[in-house]
Amino acid sequence: MMKKNYFLCFFVLLLMQASSVNACLVNNLKEKHMHLIQIGKNTILNGSPIQMYDLVSRSCSLECYMNFLDKKNIRFSKQGSLFYIAENDGTTIQIFSANQQSFSGRVVCPSKAKYKLLQTADYIKLPKATTDFQSEDYGEVNRTMVFKSFKRKDYQNLITQLQKRSKVSDVNDAFSYFDLGEGNEINLIFDARKSISTLVFVNIKKGSFK
Repeated sequence: MMKKNYFLCFFVLLLMQASSVNACLVNNLKEKHMHLIQIGKNTILNGSPIQMYDLVSRSCSLECYMNFLDKKNIRFSKQGSLFYIAENDGTTIQIFSANQQSFSGRVVCPSKAKYKLLQTADYIKLPKATTDFQSEDYGEVNRTMVFKSFKRKDYQNLITQLQKRSKVSDVNDAFSYFDLGEGNEINLIFDARKSISTLVFVNIKKGSFK
Protein backbone atom coordinates (compact mmCIF):
# COMPACT_ATOMS: atom_id res chain seq x y z
CA MET A 1 0.00 0.00 0.00
CA MET A 2 1.35 3.43 -0.92
CA LYS A 3 2.63 5.37 2.05
CA LYS A 4 2.14 8.96 0.98
CA ASN A 5 3.65 10.46 4.13
CA TYR A 6 7.10 9.45 2.90
CA PHE A 7 6.79 11.94 0.04
CA LEU A 8 6.04 14.87 2.32
CA CYS A 9 9.63 16.01 2.70
CA PHE A 10 10.04 16.28 -1.07
CA PHE A 11 6.97 18.45 -1.62
CA VAL A 12 7.65 20.70 1.36
CA LEU A 13 11.33 21.18 0.52
CA LEU A 14 10.79 22.60 -2.93
CA LEU A 15 12.42 20.86 0.68
CA MET A 16 11.76 16.79 15.54
CA GLN A 17 13.72 17.73 18.03
CA ALA A 18 14.74 20.87 19.93
CA SER A 19 18.17 22.13 18.92
CA SER A 20 20.58 24.94 19.58
CA VAL A 21 20.31 27.84 17.15
CA ASN A 22 24.09 28.00 16.96
CA ALA A 23 24.16 25.47 14.10
CA CYS A 24 23.07 27.78 11.25
CA LEU A 25 22.59 31.27 12.66
CA VAL A 26 25.77 31.56 14.71
CA ASN A 27 26.96 34.45 16.84
CA ASN A 28 26.13 37.77 15.16
CA LEU A 29 23.61 36.17 12.75
CA LYS A 30 21.19 35.29 15.53
CA GLU A 31 18.58 37.73 16.77
CA LYS A 32 17.67 37.00 20.41
CA HIS A 33 13.97 36.34 19.73
CA MET A 34 14.59 33.57 17.20
CA HIS A 35 13.68 29.96 17.91
CA LEU A 36 14.72 27.01 15.73
CA ILE A 37 13.68 23.35 15.66
CA GLN A 38 15.85 20.87 13.79
CA ILE A 39 14.25 18.89 10.97
CA GLY A 40 15.70 15.41 10.75
CA LYS A 41 19.38 14.49 10.74
CA ASN A 42 21.85 12.84 8.37
CA THR A 43 20.51 15.30 5.78
CA ILE A 44 22.10 15.45 2.33
CA LEU A 45 21.01 17.59 -0.62
CA ASN A 46 22.49 16.83 -4.05
CA GLY A 47 25.54 15.19 -2.49
CA SER A 48 26.28 17.93 0.07
CA PRO A 49 25.54 17.59 3.81
CA ILE A 50 23.17 20.25 5.12
CA GLN A 51 21.26 21.21 8.24
CA MET A 52 17.58 22.18 8.18
CA TYR A 53 15.57 24.03 10.81
CA ASP A 54 12.08 25.44 11.20
CA LEU A 55 12.41 29.07 12.29
CA VAL A 56 9.99 31.20 14.30
CA SER A 57 10.72 34.83 15.21
CA ARG A 58 7.77 36.04 17.28
CA SER A 59 9.03 39.45 18.36
CA CYS A 60 11.18 40.54 15.42
CA SER A 61 9.71 40.90 11.94
CA LEU A 62 11.62 40.23 8.73
CA GLU A 63 12.24 43.96 8.35
CA CYS A 64 13.47 44.01 11.95
CA TYR A 65 15.85 41.14 11.18
CA MET A 66 17.15 42.85 8.02
CA ASN A 67 17.87 45.98 10.06
CA PHE A 68 19.60 43.76 12.63
CA LEU A 69 21.91 42.32 9.95
CA ASP A 70 22.43 45.67 8.25
CA LYS A 71 23.69 47.25 11.48
CA LYS A 72 26.29 44.50 11.70
CA ASN A 73 27.35 45.01 8.05
CA ILE A 74 26.30 41.47 7.17
CA ARG A 75 25.49 40.96 3.50
CA PHE A 76 22.10 39.54 2.62
CA SER A 77 19.64 39.48 -0.28
CA LYS A 78 15.98 38.66 -0.77
CA GLN A 79 14.22 37.35 -3.85
CA GLY A 80 10.59 36.37 -3.53
CA SER A 81 10.22 34.11 -0.51
CA LEU A 82 13.95 33.29 -0.33
CA PHE A 83 16.25 35.20 2.01
CA TYR A 84 19.99 34.58 1.63
CA ILE A 85 22.77 35.43 4.10
CA ALA A 86 26.29 35.29 2.69
CA GLU A 87 28.13 34.63 5.98
CA ASN A 88 29.40 31.17 7.04
CA ASP A 89 29.34 29.59 3.56
CA GLY A 90 25.79 30.78 2.97
CA THR A 91 22.49 30.36 4.82
CA THR A 92 19.10 30.38 3.09
CA ILE A 93 15.78 31.11 4.80
CA GLN A 94 12.61 30.18 2.94
CA ILE A 95 9.97 32.56 4.31
CA PHE A 96 6.64 30.88 5.11
CA SER A 97 4.84 33.82 6.70
CA ALA A 98 5.63 37.39 7.69
CA ASN A 99 3.83 40.33 9.26
CA GLN A 100 4.74 43.54 11.09
CA GLN A 101 5.59 41.73 14.33
CA SER A 102 6.98 38.32 13.36
CA PHE A 103 8.02 35.89 10.66
CA SER A 104 8.58 32.17 10.20
CA GLY A 105 10.41 30.02 7.70
CA ARG A 106 12.81 27.19 7.02
CA VAL A 107 16.56 27.57 7.42
CA VAL A 108 19.02 25.59 5.29
CA CYS A 109 22.78 25.83 5.70
CA PRO A 110 25.85 23.72 4.87
CA SER A 111 27.11 21.17 7.38
CA LYS A 112 30.70 20.09 7.97
CA ALA A 113 29.55 16.67 9.16
CA LYS A 114 30.26 13.60 7.04
CA TYR A 115 26.91 11.92 6.53
CA LYS A 116 26.38 8.50 4.99
CA LEU A 117 24.23 8.32 1.85
CA LEU A 118 21.64 5.55 1.62
CA GLN A 119 22.64 3.46 -1.39
CA THR A 120 20.34 1.73 -3.86
CA ALA A 121 20.84 -1.93 -4.77
CA ASP A 122 23.25 -2.73 -7.62
CA TYR A 123 20.45 -4.08 -9.81
CA ILE A 124 18.70 -0.70 -9.80
CA LYS A 125 20.07 1.28 -12.75
CA LEU A 126 19.23 4.98 -12.68
CA PRO A 127 20.68 8.09 -14.37
CA LYS A 128 21.94 11.09 -12.40
CA ALA A 129 19.10 12.58 -10.40
CA THR A 130 17.85 16.12 -11.00
CA THR A 131 17.25 16.44 -7.26
CA ASP A 132 18.58 14.10 -4.56
CA PHE A 133 17.47 14.66 -0.96
CA GLN A 134 18.02 12.47 2.11
CA SER A 135 16.95 12.89 5.72
CA GLU A 136 16.70 10.67 8.79
CA ASP A 137 13.89 11.00 11.30
CA TYR A 138 11.92 8.80 13.70
CA GLY A 139 14.23 5.85 13.12
CA GLU A 140 13.94 5.91 9.31
CA VAL A 141 16.22 7.14 6.55
CA ASN A 142 14.36 8.53 3.55
CA ARG A 143 16.20 9.30 0.30
CA THR A 144 14.11 10.95 -2.43
CA MET A 145 15.47 11.25 -5.97
CA VAL A 146 13.77 13.05 -8.85
CA PHE A 147 14.47 12.17 -12.49
CA LYS A 148 13.03 14.39 -15.20
CA SER A 149 12.30 13.09 -18.71
CA PHE A 150 12.31 9.47 -17.56
CA LYS A 151 11.19 7.00 -20.25
CA ARG A 152 8.24 4.70 -19.70
CA LYS A 153 10.13 1.66 -21.01
CA ASP A 154 12.89 2.28 -18.44
CA TYR A 155 10.23 2.65 -15.75
CA GLN A 156 8.68 -0.68 -16.76
CA ASN A 157 12.11 -2.35 -16.60
CA LEU A 158 12.59 -0.88 -13.12
CA ILE A 159 9.19 -2.22 -12.04
CA THR A 160 10.11 -5.69 -13.32
CA GLN A 161 13.40 -5.74 -11.40
CA LEU A 162 11.75 -4.59 -8.18
CA GLN A 163 8.87 -7.06 -8.44
CA LYS A 164 11.34 -9.94 -8.76
CA ARG A 165 12.96 -9.04 -5.45
CA SER A 166 10.08 -7.66 -3.38
CA LYS A 167 8.15 -9.55 -0.72
CA VAL A 168 5.11 -7.33 -1.24
CA SER A 169 4.34 -4.98 -4.13
CA ASP A 170 1.50 -2.70 -5.20
CA VAL A 171 1.77 -1.35 -8.76
CA ASN A 172 -0.61 1.00 -10.61
CA ASP A 173 -0.47 3.76 -13.22
CA ALA A 174 0.64 6.52 -10.85
CA PHE A 175 2.10 5.06 -7.64
CA SER A 176 4.02 1.88 -6.86
CA TYR A 177 5.21 0.37 -3.59
CA PHE A 178 7.75 -2.40 -2.95
CA ASP A 179 8.67 -4.06 0.35
CA LEU A 180 12.13 -5.55 -0.17
CA GLY A 181 12.44 -6.97 3.34
CA GLU A 182 14.79 -6.21 6.24
CA GLY A 183 13.31 -2.73 6.63
CA ASN A 184 13.92 -1.70 3.00
CA GLU A 185 11.10 -0.14 0.99
CA ILE A 186 10.83 1.70 -2.31
CA ASN A 187 8.03 3.99 -3.43
CA LEU A 188 7.69 5.31 -6.98
CA ILE A 189 5.66 8.12 -8.52
CA PHE A 190 5.39 8.06 -12.30
CA ASP A 191 2.60 8.70 -14.81
CA ALA A 192 2.77 5.43 -16.74
CA ARG A 193 0.22 6.71 -19.26
CA LYS A 194 2.92 8.95 -20.76
CA SER A 195 5.92 7.80 -22.79
CA ILE A 196 8.15 10.29 -20.93
CA SER A 197 7.43 11.67 -17.46
CA THR A 198 9.07 12.67 -14.17
CA LEU A 199 10.04 9.80 -11.88
CA VAL A 200 10.13 10.28 -8.11
CA PHE A 201 12.09 7.45 -6.49
CA VAL A 202 11.91 7.13 -2.70
CA ASN A 203 14.29 4.72 -0.98
CA ILE A 204 13.47 3.98 2.68
CA LYS A 205 15.51 2.20 5.32
CA LYS A 206 13.87 1.44 8.66
CA GLY A 207 15.88 0.76 11.78
CA SER A 208 19.63 1.18 12.26
CA PHE A 209 21.61 2.89 9.50
CA LYS A 210 25.38 2.54 9.83
